[in-house]
Amino acid sequence: MGIVPGAGSGPVGSGGTTATTPPFVPAPGMLRRLTRAQFANAMQDLLAVDVDKTQLDPDSWDGNFAVIGASTVVTSPNGVEQYHSTVENALATVFADSTKRSKLLGCTPGTTPSTDTCLHGFLTSFGRRAWRRPLETTELDRLVSVAQTASTALASATEGAHWATVALLTSPNFLYRPELGEKGADGALRFNGFEMASRLSFLLWNSLPDAALLDSAEKGELSAPAGIRTAVERLLGAPAGRHSIGDFAEEYMRLDRVSTQAKDPSLFPEYNASLQAAMVRDMREVWEAVAFDEQASALSLFSTKKVVVNASLAKLYGMDTTGLTDTVFKTLSLPDNSLRVGILSKSGFLSQFANQKEGSPTLRGKFIRDSLMCLTIPPPPGDVTAMLVEPPADQPMTKRQRLENHRTKASCAGCHGLMDPLGLPLETFDAIGRYRTMDHGLPIDPSGDVDGVAVADAQALGVAMSTNVKVAQCLVRRFYTYASGHSERDVDKSVEDALSSSFQASGYKLRDLIVDTVTHEAFSTVSPQQ
Repeated sequence: MGIVPGAGSGPVGSGGTTATTPPFVPAPGMLRRLTRAQFANAMQDLLAVDVDKTQLDPDSWDGNFAVIGASTVVTSPNGVEQYHSTVENALATVFADSTKRSKLLGCTPGTTPSTDTCLHGFLTSFGRRAWRRPLETTELDRLVSVAQTASTALASATEGAHWATVALLTSPNFLYRPELGEKGADGALRFNGFEMASRLSFLLWNSLPDAALLDSAEKGELSAPAGIRTAVERLLGAPAGRHSIGDFAEEYMRLDRVSTQAKDPSLFPEYNASLQAAMVRDMREVWEAVAFDEQASALSLFSTKKVVVNASLAKLYGMDTTGLTDTVFKTLSLPDNSLRVGILSKSGFLSQFANQKEGSPTLRGKFIRDSLMCLTIPPPPGDVTAMLVEPPADQPMTKRQRLENHRTKASCAGCHGLMDPLGLPLETFDAIGRYRTMDHGLPIDPSGDVDGVAVADAQALGVAMSTNVKVAQCLVRRFYTYASGHSERDVDKSVEDALSSSFQASGYKLRDLIVDTVTHEAFSTVSPQQ
């Protein structure tokens, strides 16, 4: 079975291209549907109303990121109804509350929508924010016409404004982000100011641009790296900017899967929605702390002792729960002698790659090799079963022993040899990430290796990953694809090499990687839509 190195795999810090490196070509323009999280955040920013994003059409994970799948996902008829219902319910809540309604409109609509300055002013300013650009005259006229019709039918100028707002937020102009570009004086196709404002805000805030960013777009300040850098520093300095790393971590580590992994309730009665939410928060906030509080190397994520826990997660980690509840969290440090270390020992990672009863060294190792080291491992041949043979009841075997038997098949040995040694050190953690020393009554051997370097256990695995430059290079590639919003391509290698070089020079600082990525010309350029 062949192993496929990811495109663009070259030395970290190489900075330039090689004889085999193709020249960079911008990705084609496209339309992107807002992801579930982006839609929910936008509704909160616009209306101060929480919406249940789980009731919306699912995200597509094409390209391993929801933000990439957003350019290929097809909204089903049922999905359209879900968006309409969500918008209508949210606005019904706002317009039924006089305080919320007044805050939204900022004035009292008059009885003649076609000439009402209150309505026109509201739709102009609110529409600019919701659609991330100024409304054209014909677009504004259509919304005013909706208001006129509703106002007449319902005998209420306020209801006219209400239904014009429904029309505005159920429009494709709200739900989709165009990234098509405009031709500049040099003939190159670049994102215009408002497209750049959206690219920046949805990357760094996972939501809409604010008025200041839209003003920068209108003034042409987002057409050059200096202006983009100024905007980025402001966005990262805001509370929502801190969450940009958490948003990336949530997609990169596929934390959406935590809540979908069913566990045997007789074995794991504590595995409930509260614990699952805590697992996600723990992972997100540790990424954020490394990037913003500690401003440390991203590689330290694999060796950090930092955890963010509530009572149930602290109990799972074997820590003191004093002062903690399901809703009260603390940032704590694991004991120095703890074998739980770094993001690979967090339950948010471990519980994903497990079945209802036990963890999977192969799946854990595959994610590490594929997603964290950028080496694509293909699925097994069609004539090979992925199921491990169950031993007789009176002859218990550890998972390691069962995998060793499985690897005696030549068709299985190659791929498993790349995955299992990375996952076996995590065998001391069960299907929800709880520490253990025995497997089916037998002592666990947690040894493994990372690219030929022997590791004794999970702690040693974390240390080895924290010094592996392949991990740093892979992180650059994954963040670049996440930020640019398209799947990996060979023609991106020169950009990835340049970003890898600057990432290494920065001491592998995540914040610096963000700034360098969005100020690179590749982030601003586009090819004609295909």
